[in-house]
Amino acid sequence: MRVLRIKLKDLLKQRNITQRQLEGMSGVNQARISQLCKPGRQEINLGILEKIAAALDITDISELIQFEEVADIDHAPDSR
Repeated sequence: MRVLRIKLKDLLKQRNITQRQLEGMSGVNQARISQLCKPGRQEINLGILEKIAAALDITDISELIQFEEVADIDHAPDSR
């Protein structure tokens, strides 16, 4: 199964930018940035991603999000 993975935490680390600095650059609240950095996010506001991408000068969305293959536990064969 494929899931969307937001790579913001990795991107900030690579660029040596804190969440607070990104808040100032993008106008996106630090608490929302923190939520995007945590795995398992179910809903994503595209407007927020657009602001972050603009602030980080991202033109290729794959720098920020990607599909990731994960084990589909709900549909795994029963091991009994």
